[in-house]
Amino acid sequence: MKKIINSNYFYAFISLCCALWLFFFVSTPGVGSTRDSNQSNTSTVTKKATITVPLQLQADVDKYYITGYPEKVKITIEGPAALVTATKNTQNFNLYLNLRDLSIGQHRVQIKETGLNSELTYSIKPKYVTVNIQKRVTKRFAVDVDYNKDSLASGYETGTIEESPDTVTVTGAASEIAKIDKVVVKPNLPKGIKSTFDQEVLVQALDKNGKTVNVTLDPQTIHVKIPISIQSKQVNINLKQKGSSSDTSYTFESDVKNIRVFGTKDQISAIDDSIDVPVDVSDVNSSSTKKTINLSDVLGNKVTFTDPTTISVTINRASSSALSSTTGNTTTSTSSSSSDSKSSTSSDTSSSSTNSTNDNNDSE
Repeated sequence: MKKIINSNYFYAFISLCCALWLFFFVSTPGVGSTRDSNQSNTSTVTKKATITVPLQLQADVDKYYITGYPEKVKITIEGPAALVTATKNTQNFNLYLNLRDLSIGQHRVQIKETGLNSELTYSIKPKYVTVNIQKRVTKRFAVDVDYNKDSLASGYETGTIEESPDTVTVTGAASEIAKIDKVVVKPNLPKGIKSTFDQEVLVQALDKNGKTVNVTLDPQTIHVKIPISIQSKQVNINLKQKGSSSDTSYTFESDVKNIRVFGTKDQISAIDDSIDVPVDVSDVNSSSTKKTINLSDVLGNKVTFTDPTTISVTINRASSSALSSTTGNTTTSTSSSSSDSKSSTSSDTSSSSTNSTNDNNDSE
C-alpha cells in the first residue's frame, strides 16, 4: 500500500480527479455565478422619475422685466435605477431659458437643461414657453385703505387709520406700471365689528377697472390699524307727565337720575345735556303705580342705544278729597274777599251820601 501511495501514478490520478471536479464546478450554475448574475442584472435595470424644478432665466433682469414663464416645470428622466435615484435626490442640474439675445416683445423660447448625466434620457413639460420682455420700471405708490363701512356695528365709527408702511415699491414692465390706477389694501372687517381692527393685509395694484395689474410689490403686505369706537354722553332725565285727568295730580319718582347715550358723533352732538322722558298716566288708577319705560321708545333714532336701556318709575296720585278741600278753601277765600269789598264800597257810598246831605242843609 505504501508503494502505491508513493508512486507517480497515484498522484497523477488524484490530479486528474481534482481537475475533473473543478471543471464540473465551474460549468455548473452555483453561488458564485448567481452573485455575478445579480450584479449584472442590477446594472442593467432602468427607472423613470418625474421631478418638478425651478425654471431659471438667463437675461439682464435688472434692465428688463420678463413675464409669461412658469416658475417651475416638470422633467421626466429615465436611465439606470441608481443614477435616476441619485439625480432625483440631489437635483444637481438646471432648466433654463436663454433670453440674452432677444429684443423687447413676445418670444416663444425652448426650455433647455444643463448638468444631467449623459446616460439619462429626459423630456421637459412644457417644452416651449412664450415670454414677454419689457423695459423694467420701479416706482413708489401711496397705499389706500379700502374697507366696507357697512361692516361696522350700528352707531360705531372709525378713527384715524394707521398704515405701516404707507407706501410700497412697485416694479414691472413699463406698460404694466402705466396701467396702475391705485395701490390698495382691502381689510376684511367682520360683520358687526365693534373693536379696533389690527392686522397684516395684502397689497394690490389695481387698474381703473379694479383688476389686478401684473407687477411685483415690495412689501407684499402692510400692517393696518383701524380704530373703531362709538361716541357717548351722560345726560339728565326729566320725567314729564303724558296724558291728563281733570281731578287728579301726579308725582314721579325714579332711582335713575341720569343715563348714558351712545351713537355717532352727529347723534351725540345733537343731544342736549338733559332729555324729557314722558310718563303716561292715562291708565293709572291706583294711588301708587310702577312702570318700566323703554328709553329706545322715547329717543327713537336720535341715539343708537342707552345705558341703562330701561328705567323704573313710580307714579303717585294725589287723593280727590285733598284736592276738593284745597279747592273749597280757595273758593271760600275768594268769597270772603268779595264780601269785604262790597261792604267797603257800601260804606263809602253811605258816607258820601251823608256828606252830600249835610252840604245841602248848610246851603239852605
